[in-house]
Amino acid sequence: MIYKDKIYGQFEITEPVILDLLKSRPLERLKDVNQYGASMYRFSHLTTTRFEHSVGAYHILNRFNATLEEQVAGLLHDVPHTAFSHVIDFVFGGESGTPFHEEFHEQIINNSDIPAILKKHGINKDNIFDESKFKLLERSLPDICADRIDYFFRDMVTDKVMFKVEVDKYFSDMVRWEGDIAFEHEAIAREFAERFREGSERLWGNPLQAALYHIFAEALKIGLMENIITFRDLFTTDDKVYEKLLASDNKEISKRLEQVKTLKIEEDSKNYDFYVKSKIRVINPYILKDDKLVRLSVLDPAFHRQNQAYYDTKREGFYIKIV
Repeated sequence: MIYKDKIYGQFEITEPVILDLLKSRPLERLKDVNQYGASMYRFSHLTTTRFEHSVGAYHILNRFNATLEEQVAGLLHDVPHTAFSHVIDFVFGGESGTPFHEEFHEQIINNSDIPAILKKHGINKDNIFDESKFKLLERSLPDICADRIDYFFRDMVTDKVMFKVEVDKYFSDMVRWEGDIAFEHEAIAREFAERFREGSERLWGNPLQAALYHIFAEALKIGLMENIITFRDLFTTDDKVYEKLLASDNKEISKRLEQVKTLKIEEDSKNYDFYVKSKIRVINPYILKDDKLVRLSVLDPAFHRQNQAYYDTKREGFYIKIV
């Protein structure tokens, strides 16, 4: 199968289990789950789906010669994502902690056609759930991993603040060293880490995005309380849930859905409408020097101070005033 990716270009997928999983129901559903949640209703160019990101994470793992099990885990890591992605974390109070969808990973997979596919290809389903085995796929911040690398590249290119030529430059400098991903050159590692911080400032830790997520989450909460939507609906698609919300003609829901499209805000800790936090994302990558992994912060104390300063400014959260 020749797969055409918006970020990495064209590549071939030949592994039978991967080809079968790509046609599974949970992965098919991810084609209709947008990666940007509420932001897609404000910014029409934000069109990336969870399916595209899942294939991207798999591709990175394949490029780094991860085990087949880890490649499968990478492809499946986002199948429990609900409609509107991380907006749901704001609905259930986990916006700065553990993502809500992770609690349903096993349930979604077990209640689908995926176990039969894995069994057919001799892969132990239970191993896929053990994230501690897959250090190339998932790492806690400030490490980099396949999941984090892909969403960084994908989000920055989609938002038109990074070009594919830059993706190629950063990716070609990355190497796998045992169970870690590192850079060969300090200057490129620093540039990558600084651009990642830019992504956090512009996208993932931006007060406007946090406000959009908060307001959209309020609409979903009302929908759930008023039985306009069900908990089960959350595990369908963006369009299906959004259409139910619209069709309800609930004034409070309609107000918030319209706000998401037009909202203007400012930060004001003295006179604010609501307070919201978002996850703070900074990385501190490894550089491979003389066959040893060294943190960028060790080689460049100024970089460490910049990361810490950014973290300190964001950890308080956002006091949002609607204007």
